[in-house]
Amino acid sequence: MVAPELFVASVTPFTSPSGAVDHDFIIRHLRWLEAQGVDGVVPCGTTGEGQSLSVAERMAIFDTVMRHRERLRVFAGTGCAALSDTIILTRYAIERGAEAALVLPPFYFKNLSDAGLLGYYRALCDALPSGARLILYHIPPMSQIPVTPAVIEGLYQSHPHMVYGVKDSSGDPAYLAMLTQRFPTLRVYVGSAALLAQALRDGATGGIFALSNVFPREMRAVMTAHLTGGDVETAQRLVTALSQALKPYGNPPAIKALLARLTDLPRASSRFPLVDLTPDDAETLWTAVRKVEAT
Repeated sequence: MVAPELFVASVTPFTSPSGAVDHDFIIRHLRWLEAQGVDGVVPCGTTGEGQSLSVAERMAIFDTVMRHRERLRVFAGTGCAALSDTIILTRYAIERGAEAALVLPPFYFKNLSDAGLLGYYRALCDALPSGARLILYHIPPMSQIPVTPAVIEGLYQSHPHMVYGVKDSSGDPAYLAMLTQRFPTLRVYVGSAALLAQALRDGATGGIFALSNVFPREMRAVMTAHLTGGDVETAQRLVTALSQALKPYGNPPAIKALLARLTDLPRASSRFPLVDLTPDDAETLWTAVRKVEAT
């Protein structure tokens, strides 16, 4: 059995709600994550507030991550509403050594046809170096644009060497099971921490999680139990409870509040329109997390 892959949907730290990116924080966070045993990071995705960053800011983050990655693998979050911006960012990330690009569907126009979304991804592939690899990002709760089986099949037909995988953040176990059954050679990364154990049973490659920013060892414990025949249920129960404890406070502000508690990293801000936790909320969250870990 191949060991599952644990990736972190890494946060983007800001100096204030309307301030600059704190690149020193990113470097220190990378070293902490590497010490915790994660396989890689995904900068500028949903947890990384990618849609609150300019193209230039994302490029600068990719530069920082790639210069300081050391043993960490990197999937770069490059999806934008505008195809031209997605092309620029994806080329940039791939040319600087990212293993793959995580590409969100264009999210402004709703009720897209499969033909429209497939055309977007095919145009992106045509504009990239031949060795580029894409992870299609299925997150309809945020984008409201699903990556349907027809889109995956169509891209396999036209650009099979570029289809690296799919990240499923739908929270829908039926969709997750469909991916692994219908596309057995596809790398499937689950994004919902609560579905990790099921995803591994269904044959997923691994996961890309917000929760791994602060609880990577707990996430790895589920994978290790699955791999070794250990107590998967108990490990998954802890991960699910931690995820539920964070849910009322929103991601990524809750993640950033906990990082300041669990590591030697300073308190980092999120960027508007997201709002940081108040001191009272941060304390209540911390109490809830400690209660979960004590049970």
